[in-house]
Parts: sequence; C-alpha cells; structure tokens
Amino acid sequence: MTGGRRVRCTVESMNYSACELRVGDYFEVGPEGVSLPPGAHFCFYAIASAASLLNGRLAGPDADEWLAGRPLAACPDPPENLIMRLEEVRDDG
Repeated sequence: MTGGRRVRCTVESMNYSACELRVGDYFEVGPEGVSLPPGAHFCFYAIASAASLLNGRLAGPDADEWLAGRPLAACPDPPENLIMRLEEVRDDG
C-alpha cells in the first residue's frame, strides 16, 4: 500500500479525543502494515481514515510531491476534529 515507504501519522490538533489520544501520539504505516510505539494505542477510525488516504495518494505519479508537503488527514468524527500530519519516515544510515 505504501510502495515501500513508511509514513508517520501524528496527532497535530483536536477539540477532544473520545479515544484518549493526545497531541503527539502517532502510528506508522509501512510495508509491514500498521505499527504503534510499544504500549501505545490509537483510534482505529483515525487509522482507517489515514490508511485509505495513503492508499489512494501514494500510488499516483505525484506521490513524492504530495507527501513532501506534509499533508493533513482527519479522523471521521467531526466533533473531535482530530487532525493528523502525515510525514515520510526516512532511516538515516
């Protein structure tokens, strides 16, 4: 789905979180699937929202440019207004 890339989806802002997320919480989507930091949790609706967005955009010819712009994704619960920043994770070394 991610074309060999690993993308970090980090909570940037929200009105509140019914799932007890905080700004700075994140998950990653990569060739191995979805991963979370040890002991962390994340809203599966927010994961599904970001994963479906990544699936559609990373397959296109402008994927590098789109991802370099650090796009935003939203959890589908409008009152929460939970916004995530999408960024490629690069291994240095």
